[in-house]
Amino acid sequence: MKKTLTMLLAFAMAFSVTACGGAKSAKTIYDEATKKTSELTSMDVTSTVNTEMTQGEQKTDMKMNLDMKIADINTESMRYSASGTTSVMGQDLDISMYYENGYYYMTSMGQKIKYAMDLDKMMEQVKQSTEGASLDSSYMKDITAKKDGDNQVITFTVDAQKMDTYVKDLMSQMGTDLDGVTYSIKEVKGEATVNKDGYFSKSKINMSLEMTAQGETISMVMDTDAVYNNPGQAVEVTAPDLEGYTEVDPSALGGQ
Repeated sequence: MKKTLTMLLAFAMAFSVTACGGAKSAKTIYDEATKKTSELTSMDVTSTVNTEMTQGEQKTDMKMNLDMKIADINTESMRYSASGTTSVMGQDLDISMYYENGYYYMTSMGQKIKYAMDLDKMMEQVKQSTEGASLDSSYMKDITAKKDGDNQVITFTVDAQKMDTYVKDLMSQMGTDLDGVTYSIKEVKGEATVNKDGYFSKSKINMSLEMTAQGETISMVMDTDAVYNNPGQAVEVTAPDLEGYTEVDPSALGGQ
């Protein structure tokens, strides 16, 4: 009996070691999905950003919805198309953007403008807009994974002190000049879904922070959701009518 029990314990320990060695850690799953998604040559992403700003007793809600399609990523023939709505305090504003052959085209409030933008700078903007799930895993304090059918759902919290670079990139994307602005990140947490093919299919990030400028402090809570539609499949990008756009100097545009 004692010999049998000893053999069972040994078998259980061996099985446990084999199982732990064969299973990927949450960080490994996340890092592999980050790499694989970043290597896509085309993407179709739907994103929603909800922002609540509080200054004293005044609250302002902002929401942006964007449908983005990008083809031939990281090549000279890259094309980017995005359309959506920005809502501020219940007022909706339709927006659309397009990039091709070194020019960025934007339509908003009935105005149509275009300006020169090199491919590297456009790729930075595309990365900021589409890689919502891809926070660097070195920022993370806790990261866990659980199975959901064929998917893996990664849940994480982030070390707020390591988020300076991320916030600066985000503020730059929003066209916010950070000169004279200080900020303190309070909390960052998120969730990313990795599909059976190893690509991100969904991401959610919640971030709360305080910004101070000219002696005034604003508290912000930002919820960013992204859906990666059919990752790995080819994406068709159709150019709009590019006539009637007024060319402007990009240096005159804040945040560009």
